[in-house]
Amino acid sequence: MPLKDLSATASGVAGTAIERCYAQLVDVERYPQWYPTGARSALVLARDGEGVATMVDAVLAVAAGPLRREFRMRLAVQREPPGRIALLRVADDRGDHELLTVVWSLRALGDARTELGVQLSARLDVPRLVPGDAVAREVASGFLQAALRAL
Repeated sequence: MPLKDLSATASGVAGTAIERCYAQLVDVERYPQWYPTGARSALVLARDGEGVATMVDAVLAVAAGPLRREFRMRLAVQREPPGRIALLRVADDRGDHELLTVVWSLRALGDARTELGVQLSARLDVPRLVPGDAVAREVASGFLQAALRAL
């Protein structure tokens, strides 16, 4: 299958303080608990000095339109408290050209509300006839809606 570029963004407002939102979104090993249909598993491989995951083996699932597929990948976790968390796919061999980046951005809207944004960009091996941007929008929206429900 050819590699296809996918990108989308989604945003919403949580009735929760930014610190709590950040704590939930940076805790990537718990993603399968609050988004089991999209994040099947997350195994932490490395943590920083504060105990926060920095490298994770994950299985992410895409069920959008005609596409039903699981992607096994290693993700690096980059964080900039309290406003940004990035999950970046780490290539597993020299011939691997698939990419995935999920970036969460958070902005405080007072003491008890936070604007959440998720930006998805990817180059993945998907069927040619699959509408890439529609799939990406569905995946980004799925992440956002699951996060908002959990908060």
